[in-house]
Amino acid sequence: GLVSPTVREFKNASVNLNSKKSYFLSESGVEDALYRIINNITIGTSENLTLDSNSATTIITTNGGTKQITSLGDVKSLQRKTSVILSTSVGISFNYGVQIGAGGLEMSNNSTVIGNVYSNGPIIGSNNGVKIGGDAFSAGTMGKIEDVQDIDGNATAHYLEDVSVDGSTNSASLLRATVGGNAVSDSIANCTVGGNATYDTKASCTIGGTQTTPNPTNFQDPTSESLPVSDGQLDAWEAEASSGGVIGSQIYSDTSNSLGPKKVSGDLILDNNAVLTVTGTLWVTGQIKLSNGSIIELAPSYGASSGVVLAGIQGDTSAGYIEIDNNSEARGSGTAGSYLMLLSQRNNSSSTAIKTSNNGASAILYAGSGVVEVDNNAQLKEVTAYKLKLKNGSDVTYESGLANANFSSGPSGGYSIESWKEVE
Repeated sequence: GLVSPTVREFKNASVNLNSKKSYFLSESGVEDALYRIINNITIGTSENLTLDSNSATTIITTNGGTKQITSLGDVKSLQRKTSVILSTSVGISFNYGVQIGAGGLEMSNNSTVIGNVYSNGPIIGSNNGVKIGGDAFSAGTMGKIEDVQDIDGNATAHYLEDVSVDGSTNSASLLRATVGGNAVSDSIANCTVGGNATYDTKASCTIGGTQTTPNPTNFQDPTSESLPVSDGQLDAWEAEASSGGVIGSQIYSDTSNSLGPKKVSGDLILDNNAVLTVTGTLWVTGQIKLSNGSIIELAPSYGASSGVVLAGIQGDTSAGYIEIDNNSEARGSGTAGSYLMLLSQRNNSSSTAIKTSNNGASAILYAGSGVVEVDNNAQLKEVTAYKLKLKNGSDVTYESGLANANFSSGPSGGYSIESWKEVE
């Protein structure tokens, strides 16, 4: 009568102990994989971890902007399974519809930016309907905003000449301008100011509000701002692409294909309504061309994360040309907040790195060391470049989500844990 309950309790205790061992073994497999991923230590898609003569099998799957780690612990055929989902993303802030380096911004023929513009060089219009639908900044002692017919927000630059500003202005020199709000400047001439004016010298100006002279504080030039993508991030994206292997040039015409992560040693050409679905970071060492209704887009698995396709080689002055033409598109996953960035690494301040024209549409264009040319009604969400040329009705419409764009990153990128739980 005593032996049977004792043996049964002993068996139950043994099963309970081995089940707990299996659970902690499963947790150890997850923690080992998580440590390797976060610290950029090589790890395969399947790993076995042995502790106390028992094993845990860990499976790692990558799906767009997420990684899932699943670990199965097994102690004397008693199995427990744990799953962790990581968000493999790095935040990059695009705080302006257009951000330009020292090369500056050129606008002509009814081109428009709906959003703020920050330039480390001059902002020059053409007296033909160009518009900035936000604030405009031109940094440095040689900073200038000139011949822009409509600035909806405020304008700040060392020199403001031949401009019409709905908001207020702050400058060292304000010349031939119409200002709807207040004007603060060391020198104003041939101007109409709807609000108050603060200045040291004035010539031929009409002031609607009060006037204060002399200007109690000298004008302070806006400081230059660094472009948002670092060399380290470029290295990480290149490593992420290369982890999927290296292939030769890819040419698609009137077909649907998927690709990524991959390093393309050569060119990527899409023509005649071809569709390429990006399933991981792509690095194209040559040029990228989209024409005649072609589409390059992120896979739906990216969800709200964004992705990047790079062209060229860091430091190279000729490789990395990108062209989007004739109703072609570059777009995100279809989920709100997802964007595809086409990034040229061409290091050449005098030749075009990215050109989009003839109704071409793209989310983000980036050429930190090159020139971007937007022509003939092309439409974009954000542009960052050393120099930008907007022509012939082209349009950049900024979306606020870009201030927190999360890009699928390489092994050295940041990771956040979305969930950690036992699943079996």
